[in-house]
Amino acid sequence: MLHALQADGVVPPPLGQAALLHDCAKHRGGIRLWHRVAVVLVKAFDPGRMDRWRDMEAPAPNDWRSPFWAHIHHPEHGARLAAEAGCDPLAVILIRCHGDAHPRGALDPLTEHLLARLRAADDDN
Repeated sequence: MLHALQADGVVPPPLGQAALLHDCAKHRGGIRLWHRVAVVLVKAFDPGRMDRWRDMEAPAPNDWRSPFWAHIHHPEHGARLAAEAGCDPLAVILIRCHGDAHPRGALDPLTEHLLARLRAADDDN
């Protein structure tokens, strides 16, 4: 994804960090390719289920719903991991906000612009 951003123009360091690390929590959540495919299908055919999974307590790691819960919550968990690793605070915000749940227009214009670039590159990849 970083290459896509670089092809689009200058990449400020916080955006580069966010591009490289925005999905870091997915690995820790046990998310596999088939889970990603299932998420797309669930969003298309039963979006209310995603809301129910978002609102439930974190399931046990061996629960079949655990990877889906991890997918939904990966932006906030990834942001925490990035902050703990010493990433730029703006990169942490971009990671936390890159998911679907973050309302557009809630940040300052520069952060919104960088977030839009991150989301566009993520959607293309």
